[in-house]
Amino acid sequence: MFQFSYKKYFKAGILVAGILISGTSCKKELREEIFPASLSIVNGINDNTSFLTVYFGNSQPKIYGRLSYIYNGTSFDYATDKINQPVTLFRNNDTLQPNNPFLKTNLQLEPGGIYTHFVYGSPAKVKQKTVKENLPARSLSDSVVNLRIINLFDNRPIDVLQLEPVPGTMVSNLAYEELSGFIKVPVNASVKNFRFEVKDHATGVTLTTMSEVNIYPGSTTQNAQWLFKARTMLVTGTWTSGSAFSAVAKSIGHF
Repeated sequence: MFQFSYKKYFKAGILVAGILISGTSCKKELREEIFPASLSIVNGINDNTSFLTVYFGNSQPKIYGRLSYIYNGTSFDYATDKINQPVTLFRNNDTLQPNNPFLKTNLQLEPGGIYTHFVYGSPAKVKQKTVKENLPARSLSDSVVNLRIINLFDNRPIDVLQLEPVPGTMVSNLAYEELSGFIKVPVNASVKNFRFEVKDHATGVTLTTMSEVNIYPGSTTQNAQWLFKARTMLVTGTWTSGSAFSAVAKSIGHF
């Protein structure tokens, strides 16, 4: 017959209890979870041709050819758990002087925050502006795009008119470096295109237009980059006179 060993099971019980206590202690020592921040870097350089490459480390990039491109009038989206995020930008593959990049900065972020960092001005005098976002909530029952405008056009106030789908003034006398609030633009199935006109506020001269397709030609498919989304129109360029200027309007999405 087998003999029951109280000593054996007593030792096993002590071992299990020790493991449970140890596990409880480890849980108390876990680091607090840090939610990543969302960061969009926007290229608004006013020559309308410069492209940027971006590096998010503290050291030098090992392979510059693998850096992400940010073409003029576009953005690059990045997620980070750093509250002090280094950003280094090189312009037009100019990496011959790695210790003298186009722009080197540190952005102060908050865990879980959404940020847009605009890089603008001239290549000779670059500027930057960081916006902590409070983007409009999406509503599947509200067929609109929330569109705002930022004026990065050579220190001139601008007007922006909506030509399609609903003619009217979007913003008037929007100052240089100013960012408008979000404006609702219809994006239902009856809207074929979006068209906007940008004017110099002081002279009334038309600077440029921006056109986007809502319903793709020959189909009933809507542009998913606009439907229910939040977007920003970038107006960039340079001004010499009413007959000598260069302006471009493009839009980026916030996803």
